[in-house]
Amino acid sequence: MSKKKKKGFSAPEITSNAVGDINVTPLIDIVLVLLIIYMVVTPVMLNQFLVNLPEKTETMDEDDIPDEQLLVAACLDGSYTLKSTKTELPEIVSTLTKKINRKRKKTVIFVDAHPKVSYPQVVKLMDAVREAGKQSRYDVEIGVATLKEEKEFLACSTKK
Repeated sequence: MSKKKKKGFSAPEITSNAVGDINVTPLIDIVLVLLIIYMVVTPVMLNQFLVNLPEKTETMDEDDIPDEQLLVAACLDGSYTLKSTKTELPEIVSTLTKKINRKRKKTVIFVDAHPKVSYPQVVKLMDAVREAGKQSRYDVEIGVATLKEEKEFLACSTKK
């Protein structure tokens, strides 16, 4: 007798020839795509962190510094100076505003501080310089003086 096939759905036949190997081709494809993405993105990210530092810096004698250069400093005793003259912050703002307006061009104001001065005191001084720039009609850039040893800091010494 011959077996007749039943119409409709039937359970799949179980075979003992099952393959236990993992197909690694899709895994390799994904890893290669991720590698290419990282290779493309990494140089772009590195360019965002570049800093243009000056190639050479020079120091000038105090006698060679131009009179129109503006230097404000935060002193260790809590006071502030404008061109080595002790001055209060509101007076610094008004004096800087007048000098900036008198120059009639973009001005660089240098900010210096004693090495042991607290950070908030320096921030107050920089805010005062920024405020003077807002009150004037011209652009102002803030230049931060380089770090010094305690004995090299002369910005708060009184003018002769």
